[in-house]
Amino acid sequence: MLLYIKSEVKNALKSRYCRFYLAGIVAVTILANLSMVAFRDILYGTNDGTQAYNLIMFAGSFFWIPYYTMIFIADMVFGKTYPDPYLRNRANLKLKRYEQYVGKLAAGLVMLVLLVAAAFIIFIGISFVFQISAGAISVSVIGDFAMTLLFSIPLFAAGLVFAFMFLYMFENRKIAFAAFFVLVVGVERLIMFLGSEHINIAPFVWLRENAIITPQFTTLQFYATRNVPKVIATSVIWIVVAAVTGCFFFLKNDTRKRQGKDRTQGRTDDT
Repeated sequence: MLLYIKSEVKNALKSRYCRFYLAGIVAVTILANLSMVAFRDILYGTNDGTQAYNLIMFAGSFFWIPYYTMIFIADMVFGKTYPDPYLRNRANLKLKRYEQYVGKLAAGLVMLVLLVAAAFIIFIGISFVFQISAGAISVSVIGDFAMTLLFSIPLFAAGLVFAFMFLYMFENRKIAFAAFFVLVVGVERLIMFLGSEHINIAPFVWLRENAIITPQFTTLQFYATRNVPKVIATSVIWIVVAAVTGCFFFLKNDTRKRQGKDRTQGRTDDT
């Protein structure tokens, strides 16, 4: 199993999609810093209130953006075998079908942790270079940002498992991507809207506050609203639900393919 996970992570790290993802992190970080510089030097005209720590604290409220990109990390792990992730290779030859599924999922989680660490280093490093004239970034601010990012990992993991679920559910990559975005963007945003103070429909208020993932990124930004046990519990529940569903389709699709292959061979033998 460990050999299989290592092999999948290695292949994902070598993929061009991984390079694109890292390039996207760099581009977004540079754009955010340029926006802060423009606001400070052109619009605001002073450094007051626009130090580097403001940028870092502001970034914490946008962790739902990488949550929406979890489908790309899952796609890295699928790699060239998509839409047929059931192919045997030297690393998974002795693994049972459900062990292959667990291995793929574990490789995705390892990739998630690696990319989160890379994003943290890239963001802090580039922000330091851009904002050095405005003063050094305090260790406490960096530490708080790191803790917020760490607490967000279970939520990212839930999004990643959702992505795997849809990739196993649909063999067409475009449909899998569309289904993922419909769920994590369309459905969750609709629930947030219907559960907002202006609409205030009771069931959706409960779902917004207790069930869906997106609103919880905002609560992690501040100590007063941060509820780590709730974040972990919600994430674990959704991870289990999505993982079981994804495994069901993984095994079902594999059984269907093998049955189809057997029928094809039977017709060949008859002839």
